[in-house]
Amino acid sequence: MSNVRHVTRSVVAAGSAVLLAVALGLPASARQPEAEKAVLQTIARINDAFLKRDAQAYEALTTTDFIRVGGDGRLFGRAVWMKTVIAAPGPDRRPGTFDETSVRVYGDAALVTVRNKPTAADGRPGPVGMITRVFEKQGSQWKLAFAQSTDLKTPAPSTTPAPPALPAWSASTPLEKEALAAFDAIQKANRDRDVAAWERLSASDHVMIGPTGATTTRAERVAALKAPPAAGAVPAPPTTGLRLMVKGGSLAVVSWKAGVTRSVKVLAKRGTGWQQVLNQASPIVSPS
Repeated sequence: MSNVRHVTRSVVAAGSAVLLAVALGLPASARQPEAEKAVLQTIARINDAFLKRDAQAYEALTTTDFIRVGGDGRLFGRAVWMKTVIAAPGPDRRPGTFDETSVRVYGDAALVTVRNKPTAADGRPGPVGMITRVFEKQGSQWKLAFAQSTDLKTPAPSTTPAPPALPAWSASTPLEKEALAAFDAIQKANRDRDVAAWERLSASDHVMIGPTGATTTRAERVAALKAPPAAGAVPAPPTTGLRLMVKGGSLAVVSWKAGVTRSVKVLAKRGTGWQQVLNQASPIVSPS
């Protein structure tokens, strides 16, 4: 069972005290579950490290296999992300605001989605986007294992070198193999428009975030699967570069590329099986 809390008030990305005071629209109190509070504290520390370009602090709050997918679809391993983004020189970074926050805790893993309204160095609003973060509790500390952004407006091509490709991945543990089989079954249900199979493999609170940041609910996706295919619909492009990580024994994060999008699907362990709880896509923006 997950502990789910949805938040709609804006959150200023400053210190943990500010975040915890307003993140849930509540005072910090016993009504705020301890695990949720600890995840939010970690987010506040990560945001602070990003603003200060403190790669050491940021790295200490991430897992060794941390992956970051930017709004332009580029995929970074931890070392490259720390060097080329977190510690990159430049003008002072300004705190933005966050809203539409959802926190879901699954034992020693957590899934957080939020809408980010950044502020540029000159004080003007930056590109609004959706951010998904997956955390794993290691000892007493929650650590960030995966993050992906999707801007509501397609970003401009990056002017910095593309990050090096990560090593090829293959399933090596029973949990990875189970989660990969569930992912394959979900993808097959999508291709076959098999509503019964898709519903069985999808949690009641499953959410989809498309490459423009638009959100689709489970009910809306079921309705689309039941409807006749759109005229001229073409088969989905093949999946490449797939990699999967299981966090806390209860969440599986699957990242892959298909055509001009890079996607992530998060699966939650339910008894002896897995169900998808989130799917997010980001456009792959190639340099011009």
